[in-house]
Amino acid sequence: MTSVDGFIPYLFMLITLIGAGVQIFHKRNTITRPGLAEILLVWFFAIELGVAGIWAFIAHTVFAAQVAVSIGWLAGNPFQQEVAVTNLAIGVLGLLSVRMNRSFRLATIISFSIFMIGAGIGHVYQLIVFNDTAINNAGAVMYLDFIVPVIVIILYFIRYEHGPGEPSSPTP
Repeated sequence: MTSVDGFIPYLFMLITLIGAGVQIFHKRNTITRPGLAEILLVWFFAIELGVAGIWAFIAHTVFAAQVAVSIGWLAGNPFQQEVAVTNLAIGVLGLLSVRMNRSFRLATIISFSIFMIGAGIGHVYQLIVFNDTAINNAGAVMYLDFIVPVIVIILYFIRYEHGPGEPSSPTP
């Protein structure tokens, strides 16, 4: 892992926003508010939950020692494998949510949000109590642990504000 590690979370957000932006631009003359939310929601499910979750799984397993250090932990923490598998589960749920129904999406958002906000609280705690300013504790990861769940929750409610309608074309 290198000093660019702190940029990876921003890279996922950038891909999400550019992908959604291109799709929104192509539909700019016909898009509705729920349609706009659907496009953004699908991109967030695909990239921010799906790809980022699977990337975090890979990072916490294949590069476990380096990731531990980048967070300010000692290498070899046995709980890191549990964090990895949780990230994998969320990644798979995110990818499945691209095509799944409203209830499945809501369950995915709830599990994702609980995990991420809980992790964010842990990062803040480590920063305040132990002055852990490591790039993957006090950097982008800490902020996005709070920001992304809020965005996804808002998009979900905008998407489904008029009832249980299912997306007609959810793919990015």
